[in-house]
Amino acid sequence: MFVSFGLTGFLALVGIEAGPDFIRGITEAGPALVAAAVIVTTVPHVVTLLVGHYIVRLHPGILIGVCCGAGTSASALAAVQEVADSRIPALGYGVGCALGNVLLAFWGGLIVLLMSG
Repeated sequence: MFVSFGLTGFLALVGIEAGPDFIRGITEAGPALVAAAVIVTTVPHVVTLLVGHYIVRLHPGILIGVCCGAGTSASALAAVQEVADSRIPALGYGVGCALGNVLLAFWGGLIVLLMSG
């Protein structure tokens, strides 16, 4: 219970803090920002699922775990495990999470450097 309460409180505070900037961004950039966000967050997962299923031939549960890890979302992994009634998605989570965090830090820093210079 305390883990869920702590995570919920943290997410609520982050949402309250980010809300005004989010609204300002939507009003300034409009639908292009929303469309870009949908593309940036959806395309990598779809490509991962397609390549993993048709080329690498991984188990679908492991692939979904990889996507949860790449999105660095432990709550998504918990939801997938609950729906699947299986721990198999956790097998793919670790590598996806490690790579997702490294690439997020690397590309995030690179994008900031490119945009500021």
